[in-house]
Amino acid sequence: MFWERIKSFPIIVLRIIATETLAGYEPGGSGTLVSMAAVPNPPLVAADEYLNSSYHPDVEYVDGVLVERGMPTIAHSLLQTILIRYFADYERPLRFLTLPEVRTQIAERAKYRIPDVMLCPVPLPKGKVVTSVPWAVIEILSPDDKLPEQLARFRDYKRIGVRQVVLLDLEDLIAFRFEEDGSLLQMRLTSLDLPSGSVPFDTEALFQELTTQRSQGL
Repeated sequence: MFWERIKSFPIIVLRIIATETLAGYEPGGSGTLVSMAAVPNPPLVAADEYLNSSYHPDVEYVDGVLVERGMPTIAHSLLQTILIRYFADYERPLRFLTLPEVRTQIAERAKYRIPDVMLCPVPLPKGKVVTSVPWAVIEILSPDDKLPEQLARFRDYKRIGVRQVVLLDLEDLIAFRFEEDGSLLQMRLTSLDLPSGSVPFDTEALFQELTTQRSQGL
């Protein structure tokens, strides 16, 4: 389970969650904690090459290094679908669009992340990459996701001004919100506050819908 995974590296978790001062934390310092740590000197890729190439599955880009993402499961993809359908009713009145797995600029030509689901204000930017600031980002925890990697992503989202950063844990069916102080707070969410208004967002109801669809094979 998610918190059992946390127990395997308690010192790192306490340092990351307790304070913002970990902006300088180097994920590669613990060897196996990040995907690219397996390669001491990963080959660097030019930003133009990354932005004009296709990868299957797609990868993120951090300072010239291609970073693998967690491999999604059936439940992961199903929850993505549930979220996209759910938010569709609120898109027009609240002036946003729901986008799954689109490259999103954190720092021009230096860092690009790929959120599982994000709510982006309209009109959308032109081109292949989201260069505007999403209003909300929702990440779905995959079995091989690692906490330090996820927290690094969350800090990136907050740095560019994303208002709502949410993590959904499929194993334990619990939700977390990433706070301004760098903490990851477990809670039952009931809404997402966007610049254009509030979206009802009952995480327990969404998890129940996921459980129902999985049991019925829908």
